Amino acid sequence: MTPDFSVHSDDVPLAVSVDGEGLPVVMVHGSIADHTTFDGLVGAATPPLEVFRMDRRGFGASGDAPEYTIEREYEDVAAVVDAVAHRTGFPVALFGHSYGANCALGGAVVSKNVSHLVLYEPSFGLRYPEGCIESIEAALERNDRDGAIVAVLSTILEVPPAQIDMFRRSPVWSDRLRDAHTVPRECRTEQERSFEATSWPVECRTLVMTGSETTDDMAAIARSAVAAIEGAQLCVLDGYDHMAPRAAPDVVAAQLIAFLRS
Repeated sequence: MTPDFSVHSDDVPLAVSVDGEGLPVVMVHGSIADHTTFDGLVGAATPPLEVFRMDRRGFGASGDAPEYTIEREYEDVAAVVDAVAHRTGFPVALFGHSYGANCALGGAVVSKNVSHLVLYEPSFGLRYPEGCIESIEAALERNDRDGAIVAVLSTILEVPPAQIDMFRRSPVWSDRLRDAHTVPRECRTEQERSFEATSWPVECRTLVMTGSETTDDMAAIARSAVAAIEGAQLCVLDGYDHMAPRAAPDVVAAQLIAFLRS
């Protein structure tokens, strides 16, 4: 899909797709995804929202750089937010899912144009089984991109085999194989960072969302995020798990819209 416009950050072009009209919201996808993971959420949220979906560096139509740090991703998100604020003339809401929630949080610290921040199950502090990341890197070295992606889905997120097989049969699986090189760098960042060890001077209203059926680790991280961000609220979606933004977009969109209007 051809992006509607692009923003440059640290000489990396970032693709942005635009849908709907209303309150401007920038959406930041997680690992093993791109902006299309929010297709259902866009359908449920437009209107009353105008949604700007970015492809993070290394994904979709965006570029990448030889060296990686998540601080560059904070700057990426802030660059897109500032461009959207300039384009619309309004402060911007930020929504991030999983690793994208980490990036959205950092972007909200960097940019002064964020009005609301919504984080669905951020992942700083996620612990991987011993040797797991090394096995993912080894799979990539032997060009087993499928194995690298399945290792994350099954081992950490506890995605059932039937759901993984369904993902494999989807049209986007080939895109996920293409982006597989991003997996270990994000896994290592998740292990190295934590909400307790970092200051998050966020100046906007913040909502942290989680699902009642998510893993114990993801639920604990969501609570840690709430404790680390002054004034943050917690919303638990009963009956849903880590993949709710994709599996239950109507439910997530309703909570997002209600928070922006409150």
